[in-house]
Amino acid sequence: MIDFKALETLVWVATLRSFHRAADKLNTTQPAVSQRIAQLEAEIGARLLERESRQVTPTEAGRHVLDYAERLIRLRAEMLHGIADRSAIRGTLRLGVAETVVHTWLSRFVERMAKAYPRLALEIEVDISPSLRQRLIAQEIDLAFMLGPLGAPHLKNRPLCTYPLGFFASDSLGLPAGRLTLAELGAHPIVTFSRNTRPYLVIRELFSVSGLPPVHIHASASLATILRMAEDGLGIAAIPSPIAAEKLTAGELKRIDTTVQLPDLDFVAAWRATPDAATIEAVADLAGAAAAG
Repeated sequence: MIDFKALETLVWVATLRSFHRAADKLNTTQPAVSQRIAQLEAEIGARLLERESRQVTPTEAGRHVLDYAERLIRLRAEMLHGIADRSAIRGTLRLGVAETVVHTWLSRFVERMAKAYPRLALEIEVDISPSLRQRLIAQEIDLAFMLGPLGAPHLKNRPLCTYPLGFFASDSLGLPAGRLTLAELGAHPIVTFSRNTRPYLVIRELFSVSGLPPVHIHASASLATILRMAEDGLGIAAIPSPIAAEKLTAGELKRIDTTVQLPDLDFVAAWRATPDAATIEAVADLAGAAAAG
């Protein structure tokens, strides 16, 4: 009789392209993984995986078995999530978060998670969206709240929220009244997110218009640093509007009206489309509700 655990092991070896990484995922040893695959191949009567190269790849027979195995695992995950008490779901969910989310609705999400999944621990890491995408693909995190959408293979997206990008500055900068042109904005340093992030690339492209003098763009991975620099009159912050809300209310920053239209920033929940992702998808839905308020 074919062992369900052996089918699950086959799926993860094929997904991760590695016996070692599959063993880590399944919280077992590499010899145990090899033994399960060997037993499954003996039961099926065919070689299921090619082990000659550095990356493990399924054979033709292996692809056929994988198709059935993935469906079985997906159905089991959906069944368990559908009928099980959510308070009984346990483990650790590795969550990557863009800093904009940290400063807006992450606390609300964590509170709702604690109520819905009291035994599911969150391991939260804050990073820029390009790094979160790489870490998601590399299996280093399970779920990411980040700028999107993502077009990478085997990744799923769920829209979370959209924030407008805006310019904000301190009165101490002495900006003229009225709507400012690019040239008037560019007379001062622009402070925004790290290089290779979408806001940074948007700002760089915006000020690359022919005829404008060179513009100094200061990049930082810390929103607190960006806000402090703008508050101290060291530059004009280019950040999502909700981030500046408290500073606007306190009168420490003001929104700068401009003749240019900045794009909106779309945030998504992203995760790998694996057969056992039912709980992760439910958590992504919970994040959507938290983002909406």
